[in-house]
Amino acid sequence: MQDGSILRRNHVYRNLWMAKAGSLLGDWFNQVAMAQTTLAFTHSSAAMGLVLLCKSLPAVVLGPFASPFVDRFPKKPLMLFTDILRAIFALGFGLAVVFQASWLLYVSALLLGMAGILFEPSRNATIPLVISHKELPEAYALEAATAGALQIIGAAFGGIVAMAVSPLWCFVINAASYCWSALYILRTHWQEVHEEQHTQSTYMQSLKAGFHEATRNRVARAIIFIGIGWGLAGGGYYILIPLLGTQTFRFDGLGIGLLYATDGVGVLIGSYLVRRLVNRNHRRAVIWYGGAYITQAIFFAALAQSKFFLIGLLMLLFMRISSGVIIPLDNYLLQSSAKPGLKGRLFALHSSTYGGVMQMSYVLTGFAFEHIGIPLVGLLIGAMSLLCGISWLLQFVVFPSPRHEVKLESRSAMKH
Repeated sequence: MQDGSILRRNHVYRNLWMAKAGSLLGDWFNQVAMAQTTLAFTHSSAAMGLVLLCKSLPAVVLGPFASPFVDRFPKKPLMLFTDILRAIFALGFGLAVVFQASWLLYVSALLLGMAGILFEPSRNATIPLVISHKELPEAYALEAATAGALQIIGAAFGGIVAMAVSPLWCFVINAASYCWSALYILRTHWQEVHEEQHTQSTYMQSLKAGFHEATRNRVARAIIFIGIGWGLAGGGYYILIPLLGTQTFRFDGLGIGLLYATDGVGVLIGSYLVRRLVNRNHRRAVIWYGGAYITQAIFFAALAQSKFFLIGLLMLLFMRISSGVIIPLDNYLLQSSAKPGLKGRLFALHSSTYGGVMQMSYVLTGFAFEHIGIPLVGLLIGAMSLLCGISWLLQFVVFPSPRHEVKLESRSAMKH
């Protein structure tokens, strides 16, 4: 397999992959335990939304302003510093369990969110430095497949550990996973070219350059706006899964873990489809990206109507297969369209704006689930995904810009 060859022959990328894989596994132990602990302490979906809000709010408020640092400074120290802080703050959830203090869940989620602001933009900006442009689709498909596989393992074992032993151990495992990531980042070396270090650009000029590229670049602009649109509703998914596991299907922590494991299987299958059927075909990637949002809408709405566990698992599987197609293509399309010196800022802006509206979604959908019910909210969320897919296909398939496509391909060719 081509993606496997990337890991075998490129030890730098392999170390980056190992770092991300370790922290992802720990994140799913945290996700299951955090959901179970919050609902056990508060018995409220609105409270679940507020904890998720605290976890991702820092990326929204601080992300755009921190993004110039990703392109101006070496990325390795940024990622190391981030991992150390995340390991410390992940233990705060354990303190919440020990002292039975729900307020510590909110504080720990906020601190963990603050610690992780720079990691993913730094890592995304590093990947093109260590692999060639033609390998980007395979690499991102591999990462999506890895994320799906680790979600299956982490969510399933996280649910077992949280229910059979204690959520406390899930949070300890999460902290250890960040130490694992830091060790692999530490042993990794790559050559960085900091273009802006050769200019006299100020912090504000760097910040403005990132915003200018986001508004000028047609693909980046569309992806950012679709992220905002899906984020307005998509946050409800992260509340829906714990609600289905505990209230609809009544399996508590084990139910949450099984649902998240099924989620991972879907992402794994979706990423496999990208590798096998999309591969390096840019045109096909554009079509599949929009189409996956449409199929995601259909199965999300069906999931929210499910009353039986097995039917719910099946709808969740199909919905997350669509998500497994979207995730690698989202990264690939944004990476391909961005100027080399501005990638970090575009990824940071995308994640922060997506995360920003996700905050509102956590709160709004949390209250909506309580007051108007899961079925209707699920239909509304599905409708938003449908609009995202239609808008993308209209822009780049039905009414494409030939001049933009040529410019995109020539830019990639010039770089490599």
